[in-house]
Amino acid sequence: MRKFKLASLLRSLAYGGCIGLGLLSLSAQAYETKTVFQTEHFAINQVILGENEPFDGPIQSSITGDIQALNRLNKLYQSTTVIFPAGSQGYTGKINTPIEGVLTISNYDSGKDRIFLNRNAKFMTNGGLYIDYTQLVEMINQRYLNKLIGEFKSIPLVLTNVPVSATGFDPTMNGFYVTSVSDATIIDTRIDDSVFYPKDDYYKLHKNCKVDLLFFTDRIVPNIPLFISGRAALNRMECGPAPETKEQAPEQAQ
Repeated sequence: MRKFKLASLLRSLAYGGCIGLGLLSLSAQAYETKTVFQTEHFAINQVILGENEPFDGPIQSSITGDIQALNRLNKLYQSTTVIFPAGSQGYTGKINTPIEGVLTISNYDSGKDRIFLNRNAKFMTNGGLYIDYTQLVEMINQRYLNKLIGEFKSIPLVLTNVPVSATGFDPTMNGFYVTSVSDATIIDTRIDDSVFYPKDDYYKLHKNCKVDLLFFTDRIVPNIPLFISGRAALNRMECGPAPETKEQAPEQAQ
């Protein structure tokens, strides 16, 4: 496994956030639940299963009920809960740490929780607050939700389906950059690591690609469009045909 540059950043976010909220025992099950990040409206929790405790239907239902109760208690709009196997250290800052799945529960004053359990998420790199690109644009365009975006600086995100507008390499920083530009937002990302892709694959990204990122926000500038910059791990890249490069015709001799 490669060494992951984002480990220290994840640890510092956790300890600077609310990793000390303590263990919560909301049910009679053996698993332990802990809130590792929390802002006014968002949270990321970890669940570590008990010894020989299967992550089956009854346990999934119990965890879901516990997190729904936590969300209501803390008046949260959205939470992510990362489920770790028995014996795991949980959030250690290593994005290649194995997990059992990720539970997302959201309720933006709709009166009904939206619940999604992703059993295909197998590594800690999937352990952030899930924000789809379309959802982000809607938040930017709605005054009521726009005020929530500042909280993203205090919590790791999993940004999904982010369209790629441009890519570049900065030799002074030894960094590969992906930029997404729209009328609503400019997202400038330095890709530091990936569990799934070698560094050479970064250079295959182009304008007909979309990416999923474990994203750590460095800066938010409330311009129009909104500017967001940060560092990320590349979780997924989906690309169509690369744009054709137009060749310039040679000049005719006079």
